[in-house]
Amino acid sequence: MCHAMRLIHISDLHLTDLSTVSPQEIRGKRRLGHFSWRGRRRHRHLPVYLEALRRAVRDAQPDFIVVTGDLIHIGLPSELAAAANWLEALAPPGRVLVTPGNHDLYADDSWAACEEHWGRYLHLSPTADAGGEAPFQRGFPSRVRLDGMDLYGLNTGCPTPLGAASGRLGSGQRRRLGRLMAQAPAGTLKVVALHHAPQRGLMPGRKALADAGALEGLLGDAHLVLHGHGHWSRSYRCGGARVFAVGSASTADAAFRQFDFHRQGGGVQVRMSLHVRGADGDGFALGEEDEFSVLAGC
Repeated sequence: MCHAMRLIHISDLHLTDLSTVSPQEIRGKRRLGHFSWRGRRRHRHLPVYLEALRRAVRDAQPDFIVVTGDLIHIGLPSELAAAANWLEALAPPGRVLVTPGNHDLYADDSWAACEEHWGRYLHLSPTADAGGEAPFQRGFPSRVRLDGMDLYGLNTGCPTPLGAASGRLGSGQRRRLGRLMAQAPAGTLKVVALHHAPQRGLMPGRKALADAGALEGLLGDAHLVLHGHGHWSRSYRCGGARVFAVGSASTADAAFRQFDFHRQGGGVQVRMSLHVRGADGDGFALGEEDEFSVLAGC
């Protein structure tokens, strides 16, 4: 990281319109999700807010963008294709990392379409030790190597029973994350991205990350963690890492986080700014900022 680098974090886009979905496509758990969209979500998650955020992100001229899941509503292949079109309008795949959320992998048929349409944005890694793992866990963690930074993308999304929005990493994904972070060159800034909150107790059980406790033990080797899922913007510490959650990108109070990194001596200076849509118009105002130094062992 010889020069300044700007990274932007967005989450929970819920960008798709389910008004033309056929009854044959909303069987099983998807019926409840479709009901939720018709009753509440279609009035809360609006394209006009999401488009305003996309313009603000573009104007910020980031070097890289992290999208931590829930781009869609009920994991339909048609939704996953529509979200791919939105990602293409956002930035090229080489400048974007997507980590799936529970709404993206809503049902058993979601992963195949997710891999087909979002593959270039997932940056899946070859996995040699994935015996017995579900297909949607095998390519994770992804790793994107930037200038002095390793960005690790975890998948916490998985099909869940009716009424649940929980997530799970699995032992293989956690083991590979630990190995990748241990192998990073000295002085590397390590950033972990995932959808669900990594800390126990932040979400009710039906929405929580089932193996958050096991993940927390690994985060002592990470510097920053980025996530969504809660539709709120919070910052806290977990396992020694600084954690930043960001609210939904498509609501009236849409938000994104901007991180500016500067290498200084034996560490990295980080300036974090939270940008929130204003009550009037499409502009985004500074809602919170923090500046701190992260020692990267160099």
